[in-house]
Amino acid sequence: MSPRPRVYKTEAIVLRSMDLGEADRVLTVLTPRLGKLRVIAKGVRRPRSRIGGGLQPFSDVQLVLAVGRTWDVVTSSSLEDPHLGLRNDLHSTAAAWYVVELADRFCEGAADSHDAFRLLAQALSALDAGGEIAREVVARWFELALLDAMGFRPELRRCLECGAELEPDGNAFSATGGGVLCPQCRHAALAARPISADALKVLRHLQRSPLVGVLRLKLAPPLHREVERLLHATVSAVLERELRSRDFLDEVAAREAAIR
Repeated sequence: MSPRPRVYKTEAIVLRSMDLGEADRVLTVLTPRLGKLRVIAKGVRRPRSRIGGGLQPFSDVQLVLAVGRTWDVVTSSSLEDPHLGLRNDLHSTAAAWYVVELADRFCEGAADSHDAFRLLAQALSALDAGGEIAREVVARWFELALLDAMGFRPELRRCLECGAELEPDGNAFSATGGGVLCPQCRHAALAARPISADALKVLRHLQRSPLVGVLRLKLAPPLHREVERLLHATVSAVLERELRSRDFLDEVAAREAAIR
């Protein structure tokens, strides 16, 4: 890779930010070509900052950056999409924090971030749209799509152990193995849990479909909880950590369930 120019431009999605000193802000951003970067926006918190107020988490921006000692410096920025709708709905906000943290964790040190950037942009735009969008399905789709893009595609068609094509019933899912085991092999896997025929069908549908094809998919709460648990276990096994945003997401889901 050729050395980065002294001043360069990139599209970026703001993943998180941290105030620094009296007026500065350190941003963690995901770019399509340069991976994940930490950059500093100097003076951005001043009322008359020329950089503007668009450097918020979830925002899709164009940045002009100058190479700096510790962090590269934002010299100018323009908004591609602020995703303002994500801030007006608590469920959308919680789901957005989850997909953003997921991308953040999966892209640790990753130079090739094009697919992760593209998928995150799609997910944030879908969550921002509001209306009848099934937000929890967007999160499940994103989990599967990101696992695939980062080289951890779960095997949902053939048994992990023997390679036989899976029948609908009697199977088990291994999060650590990254896929499904047939009834004859399920005893061989550690921490494998039963997977229903309906959950397997939903996972396959999400895995093979573009996001636009699942936006209005409605799942009964017990079925969604099963799919969510399986994917949560898989993500946790790959990352070897729990995501902080899951607590917020679970709290919002619990509130909605109580209202219903």
